[in-house]
Amino acid sequence: MEDIICPYPWDCGKTIEPKKLSKHDYDFLSSASEKKMIFMIIHCPECSREFKFNTVQWKSDKFGYSDPNITIEKKGKTIKQLTAILDRAKVDIPLAYFDYLISGEFDSQISIFSNEENFNLYDLNQLCEKINVDGTSYLTISQLKGFVHSLLEITDRISPKGQDLNYKDISNCLTIGSENTKLLCIDYRDQNSLWIFHPDGGDIERISVTLENIIKRQNLNK
Repeated sequence: MEDIICPYPWDCGKTIEPKKLSKHDYDFLSSASEKKMIFMIIHCPECSREFKFNTVQWKSDKFGYSDPNITIEKKGKTIKQLTAILDRAKVDIPLAYFDYLISGEFDSQISIFSNEENFNLYDLNQLCEKINVDGTSYLTISQLKGFVHSLLEITDRISPKGQDLNYKDISNCLTIGSENTKLLCIDYRDQNSLWIFHPDGGDIERISVTLENIIKRQNLNK
């Protein structure tokens, strides 16, 4: 296998020999190469960061990290403009949560697991920002559609047996926050249950905290 370049040039960007990857990542890369996977997550052995990798193009890409030396000034949109963006994308945020987002009570930090880092909840502007998932642009709130699209391509459009939500259901869930690479999303079916999606493997887990808990700031781990 050819060398891989770490996609974080500001403090790493080193050329990596595949054999220097962890055993787990090396085995995963070998298997993914045989299957011609276009989306996988591996770790740089030099800086320890996760990054996306396309085994067909043999190309790495950033995943959740940006150059801290580059400052981008963003001009916030009005609530009317943001609502129009959501309408065009046919995204319906549960009304109670929408009201919470635009209220003075919104708190971006939430503890899901007492022994882990807090999740960061996206504000309304962030939810409407566009992100790139495997070469296609999605609103942050709809990014699961992109991840599921890639997963379906490498699984012959078959969802894993025994998984609580199939890939079609996952793609319809709304992403409202994250912690590292884990994504916090709302179950579109009841618009209250919350799930954590793991992009690197496509796994999803239901959590006891609900959207109502977040809005009322009740029954959250401290």
